[in-house]
Amino acid sequence: MDKKRTFLKNLNLALFFCVILAISSSAGAADVLVIGDIKLKPVAEVVSSLKRSASFSIIVKSPGEVRDNLAGVVTREGAKAVVALGTDAVYISLSLPESVPVIYGLVINPPETKRKNITGIYMATPVEKYLAVIEKYFPRIEKVGLIYERAGQRPVSAAPLSSHLEVQYAGNPYEFLESIKRLDKSIDALLLVPEKNLITSSSLQRAYIFSFTEKVPLIGISEKHVKEGSLMSVVFDIDDMGRQLGDLIHRVMMHGTAMGSPQFPPEKYKVYFNKQTAESMGIRVEPELLKVAERVYP
Repeated sequence: MDKKRTFLKNLNLALFFCVILAISSSAGAADVLVIGDIKLKPVAEVVSSLKRSASFSIIVKSPGEVRDNLAGVVTREGAKAVVALGTDAVYISLSLPESVPVIYGLVINPPETKRKNITGIYMATPVEKYLAVIEKYFPRIEKVGLIYERAGQRPVSAAPLSSHLEVQYAGNPYEFLESIKRLDKSIDALLLVPEKNLITSSSLQRAYIFSFTEKVPLIGISEKHVKEGSLMSVVFDIDDMGRQLGDLIHRVMMHGTAMGSPQFPPEKYKVYFNKQTAESMGIRVEPELLKVAERVYP
């Protein structure tokens, strides 16, 4: 009887420790903590892409779930890296200790921070990519105007030195419109860049009026701009961005740090084109563009 009691006691202890071990193992089950609001379509698409292709375990939390205790969540989950998708998520992630690698995505330009253990994929299309598309499909557009925010941070995607560019600076939407007027006689097109303090809905509408009055085409930031009347836009491919972000995360996980890793623009893009705008401004278009464009607005 004593042997039976001893056996049952040892069995219960063994089961108890197995349960404790299982609980402790599940508590740190995620290699990567992703911060992002999956109610937003771009975030949901990138997360889906990561889950399909990732060789590491992922847990997703919304910004609201981790805002007040991100470091504690990282510790509890045993996450080796944090992926921040969107401006709010990136801002929250910058509060983490420097020892935690941060990889960002779905932000227009690299975040302004002194943090070193950070890398990511930014959405802004590099100016040189636009220049390459213009040279290939719009050979008669020789001089492109560009307006940056005065005293603003120059993004990694800033304009290269080029004889094809005429650069101006502005401090507000009014100065943005005045800069367009100054550029009028010296440029063949105006390339919009994502300067949020310059391009408001009001200043953009007035820029369109100027564009069609003076026959100076706007080159937009998004497909929406092309639909509204911009000549074209070159926009990142979100599916490929998810793949690219997954590769970057894998690289960071392999090295255990993001320090020294450059910050990247997208690798693949889609071209959107407004045929009616080109025709109304007398702009000759290479026929090949109609075949390669993701969408042509008539």
